[in-house]
Amino acid sequence: MSPLKRLGMGLGALLGGTETEPAAPSETPNALELSSIRPNPYQPRALFDEKEIESLAASVKQEGLLQPVVVRPVAGGFYELVAGERRWRAARKAGLERIPVVIRAVDDQKMLELALIENLQRRDLNPMEKARAFRQLMQLNSWTQEQLADAMGLGRPTVANFLRLLDLPLEVQEAVSRGTISMGHARALLAAPQRGTLLQLLRRVIEEDLSVRALERLLTRRPDPPPGPVSRSRKEPYLEELEQKLMDKLGARVEIMPEAIVIPYGSNAQLTNILRRLGIL
Repeated sequence: MSPLKRLGMGLGALLGGTETEPAAPSETPNALELSSIRPNPYQPRALFDEKEIESLAASVKQEGLLQPVVVRPVAGGFYELVAGERRWRAARKAGLERIPVVIRAVDDQKMLELALIENLQRRDLNPMEKARAFRQLMQLNSWTQEQLADAMGLGRPTVANFLRLLDLPLEVQEAVSRGTISMGHARALLAAPQRGTLLQLLRRVIEEDLSVRALERLLTRRPDPPPGPVSRSRKEPYLEELEQKLMDKLGARVEIMPEAIVIPYGSNAQLTNILRRLGIL
């Protein structure tokens, strides 16, 4: 089964499902004021190609918006985009005052799923956007990596590789988002022993336009460590296996150290999710 069909059986099923919220969905396109529509707060795309938007805006200005966007009603008489943010942005740039919309009552989980599916269909998400969207889906659904992989129709190692990108320093994540380095470069940099070394290697990759293979050779030909505390040796296989089992159970990164088990988290929501899985909340 394809990833799109696994995750809610595709856009048609998600947009066509019945909801119990007190809004009045409309199957027939309506016209709404652009000023009443807000962007999707769960939009996984952080970067929009301005040249693409300008090109689409020129078409919209000449022909109008031929395909309605999908919105959901929210408080204060406003609406939030569910799907079609590129068209909405182009309509704004084209100077339209009203655009055709289809109104659906959709909950937060569906909002994220729809935004992810729409972008996956167009293959627009960069690796960092996809990694953050995967993490959001795990948090919203209280899923393990294995459950997310099954829902997306992907292998668990593939999902794990995307999620591991979130462990990288922001400088590396931004370079991946901009397309300055590839996901392959980023995965290789995860093997760097220290943050300082990692950032030095990042600069070399960019300045010297190093391939992933060249970067991997640099990482396997590390210089002698500077004087100081002895670096940690590679973990025993059974410890790595235990770490993976804990990560699958908690939906978060876990590191087993000589005298501690470290579970870093990126937000209060993620901490709450971890505590619930531990049975503390």
